[in-house]
Amino acid sequence: MTYNQTLAESDQQTLTYAAECYKPWSPVHISGERDGSSNLTISWTRRARINFEWADGSDVPLGEESEAYEMDILDGSDVVRTISSASPTCTYTAAQQTADFGAPQLSVDVVVYQISALVGRGSGGGGSV
Repeated sequence: MTYNQTLAESDQQTLTYAAECYKPWSPVHISGERDGSSNLTISWTRRARINFEWADGSDVPLGEESEAYEMDILDGSDVVRTISSASPTCTYTAAQQTADFGAPQLSVDVVVYQISALVGRGSGGGGSV
């Protein structure tokens, strides 16, 4: 504790800056829809730290240099696949599901991240789809 101490009397403290204030917020409303071939199309809604009001009922303006996302497919707590996307949707094919799990799955756990050019992955939004 450095209360009532001079700089010379206090211990040095190490700080690791994590740039939390620059990380994109987690995507929300994550949902999935299967086609007749067991391909799973997953979609979400982005959020933003600036211009964050949905005044017109559509997506908020993009607060990053470009729109980019990564979605982790989980088997328990293990990441079995990461899919990149330049829009708020991606497809997890039946072939990919078979490669990852041995067969197409009835549901999968996912975590979706918006990517910032400045700090990388933002906070993850997850769910079962």
